[in-house]
Amino acid sequence: MRVLMFILAWLSVTVAAEVIVVDDNGQQVKLSGPAKRIISLAPNITEVLFYIGAGDQIVGADEYSNYPEAAKDILRVNNHAAANYELILSLKPDLVIAWQSGNGDKIIDPLRKLDIPVFVVETKKMDAIPSLFRRFGELSGHRDLAEQRAATFSLRLKELRTAQVGKSVVKVFYQIWDEPLITLNREHMVSDIINLCGGVNVFSDAIPLVPYVNIESVVAADPEVIIAGGSRQDEPKRFESWQQWSGISAVINKHIYLIPSDLMQRHSARILDGAALMCAHLDSARPND
Repeated sequence: MRVLMFILAWLSVTVAAEVIVVDDNGQQVKLSGPAKRIISLAPNITEVLFYIGAGDQIVGADEYSNYPEAAKDILRVNNHAAANYELILSLKPDLVIAWQSGNGDKIIDPLRKLDIPVFVVETKKMDAIPSLFRRFGELSGHRDLAEQRAATFSLRLKELRTAQVGKSVVKVFYQIWDEPLITLNREHMVSDIINLCGGVNVFSDAIPLVPYVNIESVVAADPEVIIAGGSRQDEPKRFESWQQWSGISAVINKHIYLIPSDLMQRHSARILDGAALMCAHLDSARPND
């Protein structure tokens, strides 16, 4: 009888420890327990794992994982174009987390053949980030802290959204690069941030996700604000490069700004800092609101 009770108790613990989470591709990922050795294939994933308390469980990361500071010490296993599958296998991970649009099928598909659980993320809206925190918390065994982080994010997002109510619409051009001109369409979270701040992405209907555009189309769209990704050191150069196009409202009124790319294009907690900067810049183009 004691043996039977022991077996039943052991089975109960085993079942309770199983982790089942659905990724952004609709795939159910099953783990026998919270992952202890995690590979992160994108900087936004690395940031979120640290944010919900799982940073010490990351055994491999991509070449651009540079935040927080501790992330710089993690072994590099991939870049934007390729992954070192032998190195990944040697690290004996019990979970790999990939970014669909950032890593792509060319990196993700071979991973699935290595018999390692792969969880894929593709966060497109600000409102989906708290769910990302919670799912990472489930996968890594940090459910409580992840829930706290999710609640804090949701509250700040709500406050930011409420502050934009009643403001006039501002036409925005978001510039990733200047030569050639590259932007983002409405499927990217940057466009969601623009909408949050009461703006409209002038290339929201463009195809694909990261379209190349020509200067004539920007002039025709006549954005009231131009936001470029970059640091303060890049600001004089970016501002100067637009001066020859004096027919654009953003140029005429000097509404050309830079926001660090890491704050706008990484789907992590810091994206709220980028959103706050975006909203402040759009406010500068609303002198009468």
